[in-house]
Amino acid sequence: MLRFLLILGCAFFTSLVNSQINSQNSVTADSLDYYLFQSFLAADSQKRISLNHIGIQGKQLETGFLVTAVLEGYPAHTIGLNRGDLITSVDGEPFHSVNTFNSERDVNGAFTPITRKHQLTFQRNDTTIKVSVLPVFENLFDSYRSATSNSVLEFSAGNKSIGYVRFWALSRGTNDLINYQELIASLDHCDGIIFDLRNSFGYLDSQHLDLVFNNKDNYFIVTEPPGRNYDFADLSSNLRFENYRKPIALLLNEDTRGGTELFAHQLAKLQRVITIGSATAGKIGRFRIKNEFATAPIEYQPATEVFIDGILFEGLGIEPDLSVQFPYETTTRGDPQYDAAVNALLGII
Repeated sequence: MLRFLLILGCAFFTSLVNSQINSQNSVTADSLDYYLFQSFLAADSQKRISLNHIGIQGKQLETGFLVTAVLEGYPAHTIGLNRGDLITSVDGEPFHSVNTFNSERDVNGAFTPITRKHQLTFQRNDTTIKVSVLPVFENLFDSYRSATSNSVLEFSAGNKSIGYVRFWALSRGTNDLINYQELIASLDHCDGIIFDLRNSFGYLDSQHLDLVFNNKDNYFIVTEPPGRNYDFADLSSNLRFENYRKPIALLLNEDTRGGTELFAHQLAKLQRVITIGSATAGKIGRFRIKNEFATAPIEYQPATEVFIDGILFEGLGIEPDLSVQFPYETTTRGDPQYDAAVNALLGII
């Protein structure tokens, strides 16, 4: 049983943020994505590379670094950076997502922690804002795991209670699976939940599905050469907690990839689930890295022969039930996809 889980996880339940991917489907060590993927591919926690960062995703433009997502509880979130902001400089120099905060290394070649604040300048609409920021020194596996826990919210809408959790990443680790169970259990009394899977990735485990499903009869089936079938229902263990059985709104976008795409694929089978946002990428292939400490590119290998429920998923992705576009370059405040999820839940519960 464990062997199947490892095969599935390593084979195609990883994601790819393609803002830094070149034509050879590889990501290099001068991008945050490299350290994100490396931290999930590392054989153990000691081999995950720590670096100074402020907790953002984004893409490099000629005019600066466009923030596409901000991790809850991390420096960028604390100083008020938002999705759509454009970072132009740090300490008067052009901003680079890795090199700006990681110019120094120790005798072993590892990055050196930053101990002083830096002056960060960013553009929001026509306004230039300057703030002081102190990066954290941490591997991105731990950062994305913490941001998921930090994201949990509960609020009232009318006379209804709605929960919210942003699954920045899915992990198969035992402690993480227990944490997911505790997160869902803490929101079990809510009339509905928003699962935010935007900009997310990771490994999918059958126990992620068990958080929501009480009937495993329609868990998806994976087919890969040479004619191997894996039924996720056969991989599930018996639950020791009550799974969530009320309405769910799933937020998706073009950077929902890998394990979280397949999580959304399965959840969409439930009549009490509505998917909202923009189409996902259809990226369920595998990463290949020869040495966790090397700076050689991490290669992405598309899952061009893997079928999910009889469908070739790679390159196809998921079209949401309710299409709500929210381009990264949008400069108006607010989150139309999130607002649509709240309204959709209120129409169901």
